Amino acid sequence: MGDLAIIALMLGCAFLPFAVLVKLVRAGASGLALTFMSVLGGVFVVLIYASGRPFGVDPVFALSAALLFVFPALLGGAAGALLGWLLRRRDDQKLS
Repeated sequence: MGDLAIIALMLGCAFLPFAVLVKLVRAGASGLALTFMSVLGGVFVVLIYASGRPFGVDPVFALSAALLFVFPALLGGAAGALLGWLLRRRDDQKLS
């Protein structure tokens, strides 16, 4: 049952950025979408760096947080940005 909870948590962490980025990119707010993805990427890099360097963050916590929360959010965000771009392109082609 614990494995199912972990998968559900990872899917939840991936779905929220997916939905946000589909909405942002489809609305044409590419700068805000890139900022959102940059923040997620920065958090991921900091947590991965913290897992290898002893500077106050528990390495196991940093790596597990990066892999359980932030990495699925990055993947969901990238998929959402791609889907938003494809939907926006389809809408633009319908108008012309």
